[in-house]
Amino acid sequence: MNIFSLTIEIILISLLLIAIIYCWRLDQRLKTLRSGKDGMLAAARELQISVADAQRAVEMLRRSAEASGRDLQTKIDEARAVAAVVPREGPDASLRRRNVY
Repeated sequence: MNIFSLTIEIILISLLLIAIIYCWRLDQRLKTLRSGKDGMLAAARELQISVADAQRAVEMLRRSAEASGRDLQTKIDEARAVAAVVPREGPDASLRRRNVY
């Protein structure tokens, strides 16, 4: 073997080693990307479930608020009816009632 062919073979071996190392690093990065993708899919599923739960909670809260509003309006209407029937007295009426006993 002459020096020229030995130099060419050493250069080819070096390039082959560089290509093998590059492919190995690329494979590692692809594995990391795939596992990250799986993590993102899991996170997206969890987010979707959380959004559905939040929508149900908001709907239940809306129904509860509507029911409370109806109950409050009923009580206000009853209080107004009672206030319309009870005669109004002056500001000292409560003091006079306390002194009666």
